[in-house]
Amino acid sequence: MSGAWVTFQKELLSYCTSPVSWFIGFVFYLWRGLQMYGTAWSFALYRGDQDLFAPSTYGLQSTFLMVMLVPGVLTMRCFAEERRTGSIETLMTAPVRDGEVVFGKWAAATAFFGLLWLPSVLVLQVLELPWFFDADLAFGPVFAAYLGMFLLSGLMLAFGCFASSLTDNVLLAAVLAMLFNFGLLSVPGQLRFYLGEHAENYYVRELLDKFDVMRNFGDWFARGLIDSSQVAFYAGGILFFLGLTTVSLSSRRIA
Repeated sequence: MSGAWVTFQKELLSYCTSPVSWFIGFVFYLWRGLQMYGTAWSFALYRGDQDLFAPSTYGLQSTFLMVMLVPGVLTMRCFAEERRTGSIETLMTAPVRDGEVVFGKWAAATAFFGLLWLPSVLVLQVLELPWFFDADLAFGPVFAAYLGMFLLSGLMLAFGCFASSLTDNVLLAAVLAMLFNFGLLSVPGQLRFYLGEHAENYYVRELLDKFDVMRNFGDWFARGLIDSSQVAFYAGGILFFLGLTTVSLSSRRIA
């Protein structure tokens, strides 16, 4: 796994030194800060249950767009940029397994995406101070929710790596990833509505229930519950798309 570790370090460093990455973080927290301020103000004004504050932040628009748009932006350069510049030929001749390269690039994107979310946990910690809520917030549901979000984002980042391996156009790679993310977040719920009675068929219902990530997140992770079948679904999806990316990369080596 030394090849994966070297790739991980190289890619993570490139994320940390890229102005685009930090611009994304700046815009996200500027927007999210305003939304969390409005949510905290509403809870204080109407004396809402403080244990419900943390779960309420998961439904903010900034959360949805962060999960839908950012994975595609982070992964669009993974392989597309190297194919465009021709540096992928050097990568193909390096004494590194394709799977190690793919895993290293995905792990770096996932780690940086996690770093972008880390300050949002610190914000919840600050809100416990006396001049804010002056109360202990329940961090059990927070852990479960962030685990669910991490797994979902890992799946989207894995598809983003696969999309980037298919083309040398970084914009196309980003668009493909965003379309997949949007479909994963919204299509299962819409299909349930359009199928009507057919959605009550056992097999159709089970399939829709498994792929309806927004509903599952609200029913399980956002409530502080961790369902092992959901964890297995996301882990299997990550391995599936990383495997496809490896096959895509290997086919280029053979060609």
